[in-house]
This record gives sequence, C-alpha cells and structure tokens, in this order.
Amino acid sequence: MSVTTLGIKLDGETRARLKSVSAKLDRTCHWFMKRAILDFIEKVEAGAGIEALVAVEALEKDAARHSLARRRRDTVALEPGTGDTHRG
Repeated sequence: MSVTTLGIKLDGETRARLKSVSAKLDRTCHWFMKRAILDFIEKVEAGAGIEALVAVEALEKDAARHSLARRRRDTVALEPGTGDTHRG
C-alpha cells in the first residue's frame, strides 16, 4: 500500500485545540486527524449525507465555502466565451 502525505491548514486556535484533545487521549495530532478522517469516510460509505456531518444551521455557510458542485458552476460561469456570466 502506498502512502501519500496530505496537508491541511488550521488556524492557531484550532491547532491549539487539536493539541489539547490529542494530549487528553495520549495520542499524537496525526493519530487524531487520521481517526477523524477515517470516521467521516466510514459514515459516508455507510450512507450518511452531509447533514449527518455538518450541523444543519451551518450547512448553507459550509456549502458556500466547500461545495465542489458550486465551485464547478462558478468556474464555468467565469470562463471566457461561454456567453453566460451568471448562472442560477
């Protein structure tokens, strides 16, 4: 099995929280992040939707920032020569 290193950007407060909870469990930050990612993957593979992963009140803000479909739509809307600069 090949291994790939991925990086994530965390603000200082989140990094401090990660270090704190990892220490409480006597685990490394790497272990904590990997476990969280694997837990999310398992939930989605079992059929969970985004609503099970993100609080309902945060869904709209989350979609505006992280939705792949929205990014694709916005990219297409900005491409020159498409004749359509605003899409619904």
